[in-house]
Amino acid sequence: MRIKRFAAKQLPEVIERIKEEFGLEAVILSQRENPENGLVEVTAGVREEDLPGSLVCPVPAKTPKAEPLTAKPVKPVAPGTPKGSGLKAYQQAASLGQAKAEALEPANLASLKSELKGAINFGLGELKELIWDLAHRQSLNEKWRDRADLIKLYRQLLATSLEPELARELVEMAAESHAAWGGELVSQLRQTIKPILKRQEGSLPPLLAILGPSGSGKTTVLVKLAALAQKKALKVAAITLDTLKLGAASQLAQYARIMRFGLRACQSRAELDEAREIFEGQDLVLVDTSTRDFLSDQKLGLLTGTKAKTLLVLPANLKAEDLMEAYQRALGPELWAVVFSKLDETKTLGALMSLTLKVRPNLGFFSTGPRIPEDFSLAQADKFLDLWLGSPMEEGLDK
Repeated sequence: MRIKRFAAKQLPEVIERIKEEFGLEAVILSQRENPENGLVEVTAGVREEDLPGSLVCPVPAKTPKAEPLTAKPVKPVAPGTPKGSGLKAYQQAASLGQAKAEALEPANLASLKSELKGAINFGLGELKELIWDLAHRQSLNEKWRDRADLIKLYRQLLATSLEPELARELVEMAAESHAAWGGELVSQLRQTIKPILKRQEGSLPPLLAILGPSGSGKTTVLVKLAALAQKKALKVAAITLDTLKLGAASQLAQYARIMRFGLRACQSRAELDEAREIFEGQDLVLVDTSTRDFLSDQKLGLLTGTKAKTLLVLPANLKAEDLMEAYQRALGPELWAVVFSKLDETKTLGALMSLTLKVRPNLGFFSTGPRIPEDFSLAQADKFLDLWLGSPMEEGLDK
């Protein structure tokens, strides 16, 4: 067997060199990162006869000496032996050969091919895992690259769609805390993030406009918030400025009739001022705004100068860059809090977490489903962490 050590800056480059010199039959015996030169070193081996272009053949077994060609005595046929016994023996031998041949029928060959393909795929899967593992090691601080639990945590944070730079920072912060105080790694991660998740503790403003990008669920959030306020014995009314969207006003009107709160549709500042006078005695007036105004940077539109506060609805199924753009549009002194909506419509909340870690907004409410008001609640750090991390990840890391 020929054994050789290969080295390069990246593992794929090492693999290509092994394939060129040793061929596809090569076996990886060991691999490591050399801290002195920063190279990936892989020791591989291959049998001489498996080398590319090799003419080496297996040494044949020792041939026994030929016996002298002497006539062998013929065994006499026993009396009573029927004629054709020799033919019967030949037929039995042929039958046995056919049975062996049947073992190689197409169905069995297909099964053999399937098993062989599975073995190859398993080997490629292991190689892919090794490459990913090394790539993620390089992303972490050199101090932590030999920690398998940290690499696993880093990969699983990336699987939630969290931005890589934030994932690296969180893992290393959790590692520092874990090294200093001990305890479970995921618990340290949660304790690291919880102080960052700020909740809006103030009472609801008397005039609150619901903002958000198209499809974020603004009208649904308004209805859920109205139901939550009514449970606290607050007098609620609503104003809709979204008169261009088909069915928006009529949908809100149906909820207003069922839940028995006042509703006015306004298309001008005069109509808005009139509606505010009518609802002056209400504890909470919620305003359903137009997506068109939001996208045209007129986030308050007709509400400009009314001292209205805004509640921004951010759906969990938006990409990180779209969430950031929506937040920047709504940002200002009138922004009271944000609502994370549609938390039940995606399995990965990393985009929302990325936004939260970057801009640290005041979290107002979570909308986790279609039910009113059961699927609407005050924002809670532990609940958001549970939804983001997920129990399978936490259990796998803590074991």
